[in-house]
Amino acid sequence: MTTDTLVQSSAPRPERQPASLEATPASLPPHEAGDLRLTLPRVIRSEWIKLRTLRGTWVFLGSVLLVLVAFSAIAAAVTTGSVAAPDGGQGPGFDASDPLGTVMTGANFAVLLLGVFGALAGAREYGSRMITTTVAAAPRRWQVLVGKSVVVTALVLPVALVGSLAAFGVGMPVLAAADGMTLGLTDDGVLSSLIGMGFYLTAIALLGLGLGVLLRSVASSIGTLVAGVLILPGIAGALLPDTWDPLLQFLPTNAASAFTAVQAASQDVLASGAGVAVLAAWVVAALGAAAVAIARRDV
Repeated sequence: MTTDTLVQSSAPRPERQPASLEATPASLPPHEAGDLRLTLPRVIRSEWIKLRTLRGTWVFLGSVLLVLVAFSAIAAAVTTGSVAAPDGGQGPGFDASDPLGTVMTGANFAVLLLGVFGALAGAREYGSRMITTTVAAAPRRWQVLVGKSVVVTALVLPVALVGSLAAFGVGMPVLAAADGMTLGLTDDGVLSSLIGMGFYLTAIALLGLGLGVLLRSVASSIGTLVAGVLILPGIAGALLPDTWDPLLQFLPTNAASAFTAVQAASQDVLASGAGVAVLAAWVVAALGAAAVAIARRDV
């Protein structure tokens, strides 16, 4: 045996790493390497799991359906006199000549519920600090906001549409039973108004989501949404001179009046297509500001 042979046999041999540690994404089969990539559909699926596994999500959505249907029946009964209002009249805001507005009375309360739901979907993780885990798992932070927006829309839009149609289906027979003025689903503009209401309620939820991410506070986002959507239009219309009316048409609720024909207080509203565009612009602005904020600031 030569000296070189003795040196080679006595030298320590490097330990062989387990196959699982030697494998890298480049050495994995294509279908396994692809599974390591973070894609937008996977972020959406993650946000879907977050929302659907919360009991509060289904409580909010169930409450929206209940409010729309229950207030439709109550308002129709009060308007026709089947149920006496506390003041002996037709009740506040109930107009016998506007059957569609009467049966959609619950939409005003549904706006509040869905605004709160959207704000919670956007800001809840900031309160619990789970947002740090979320953005660590999804470095492209805009994907997180897109995922939340898609999931909120997928949950709210069907509920809002079904609730609006159900409110119409419950309230109109109550009006008809007392010989009140009624409308049919095939009457001019009725179906488009109900569908428009479903999209309006969804837009409110998305506005709440954008404010929740932008302000990072559930209380602040809810307060801002309620003030801007429910309080400001009424106060501004009452206090400002008539010359401001063209500007007030561009507030979210007033713009929605153009295609829902429920909240409109006068005929001085935008055209239907313009109302849709203005409300969509509000949603895009809120979500766009939220996207910039979540991408640039520390969480």
